[in-house]
Amino acid sequence: MPVAYRVAVLFLVMGAGFLAAKARWLNADGAKQMTSIVFYLATPCVIINSFLSVDVSPELMGNILKTAGFAFILHLFAILLSRIAIRKESRERLAIYRMCVTFSNCGYMGVPLASGILGEESVVYVSVYIAVFNLFVWTYGISLYRPGEKLTVKNMLLNPGVLSLGTGLLLAGLFALNPQWSFPPLLGEPMELLASLNSPLAMIVLGYHLSVSPLRPRAGEGKLWLALALKLLAVPAAALGVSVLLGLRGMWLSAALVLTTTPCATNVVLFAARFEGDAPHAAKVVSLCTLLSLVTIPFFLGLSMAVNPL
Repeated sequence: MPVAYRVAVLFLVMGAGFLAAKARWLNADGAKQMTSIVFYLATPCVIINSFLSVDVSPELMGNILKTAGFAFILHLFAILLSRIAIRKESRERLAIYRMCVTFSNCGYMGVPLASGILGEESVVYVSVYIAVFNLFVWTYGISLYRPGEKLTVKNMLLNPGVLSLGTGLLLAGLFALNPQWSFPPLLGEPMELLASLNSPLAMIVLGYHLSVSPLRPRAGEGKLWLALALKLLAVPAAALGVSVLLGLRGMWLSAALVLTTTPCATNVVLFAARFEGDAPHAAKVVSLCTLLSLVTIPFFLGLSMAVNPL
């Protein structure tokens, strides 16, 4: 099964990161530095490179708008679902669980999954989804930890996901208007090399986090399992169900559905650490979610490919 094969390849690379951490070849500082490379170099190069490899057309722009609308509505649904289902918890854990349900690992896992299963063309739509993700995570995500904190344009727009999306759109538009122009190979080849680092580094970092997180269940953590069930089962099932009911089709939809299957975002841990939350518990939630996604990702991807064959 191609989908299962691609997922297995990525998780084996994650296993390499797990073993590297257990062998003490990789520590917290190394994982943090690798995360920065992925976040600030590799993923932006993947996004920009994806726009350079496609022809800008009215159909493409229409699909980009569909992806943005789908991502926007899905985030609103997940926010509403988490607020209705998860209540009566401490502020720190309430923030963790609601973030877990709302935000997928669409960057670190979504990009390698989509490109591996659907091809590089899909990264255009993945980058649009990531841009919507960034708008929500730097607004609603912060509000979970800092109620009443003033939102800024800088937080919403000046981040690697949105900036690289804007750069990719600008370059694609320029080359579409002037077909005689082309991206200089001297810049293009290094960018492709940096983009190729995205998948292996991202999965190695996730493997590291799995290796250092306490995974043993404890009494009184029922809300944790509820959050995981909502994230891994309810959200992708809802996305798939809506696409079937509305008769949606196309590469853009396949890319969006891939992202809904990914576990919760590593931002759950980063925000807990940044805003003095319960970072160890956040790491446990993300690690368990990632581990359980070994089962749920192939299941939902198989369903999505069956109802939306390309």
